[in-house]
Amino acid sequence: MNILEDAIDIAKKNKVATIVIASTTGDTALKLFEVAKGVKFKLIVVTHDEGKPMQEKRFKEDIRRLLLANHVTVYTHNPRAILLRKISSVIFERLGLPTWHKHLRQIREKFGAGIKVCHIIVHMLIEGNILRDERVMAIAGKKSGADSIAIFLIKPRNKRPILEKVITRP
Repeated sequence: MNILEDAIDIAKKNKVATIVIASTTGDTALKLFEVAKGVKFKLIVVTHDEGKPMQEKRFKEDIRRLLLANHVTVYTHNPRAILLRKISSVIFERLGLPTWHKHLRQIREKFGAGIKVCHIIVHMLIEGNILRDERVMAIAGKKSGADSIAIFLIKPRNKRPILEKVITRP
């Protein structure tokens, strides 16, 4: 069994209805879509092509169209939100307050880069008002493909996702 098939089984066992996956080109998202066919999950694909001109985007347009036609959400984060987060992080750091980047460093040290990416994509979806009050599974990897799975709890009053369970990490 591969990690995407494992993810579907784990989501069923943990009663998670929403699966979020990071995908640079769309290949990993397409693989998950194929594995999840016939299973009732809300799939959300997070790309990082934000703010790039069309010729520089890496997410394949044919995969995007296929996913969208099959009711899969394909989300690209707003570049202004990223800039605002970076500016506020610098201010918070200078004031000695906790920052998102410090939190991510701690996550990476404890769980690895894949779980850190899981945190990032779930946080992006919270900022984009896509996720509100639910449990979600996130799938991501270090460079390409998927190697990490985590379950998060999303609460309306929390600005950050709450890591409930790390299932797989490299």
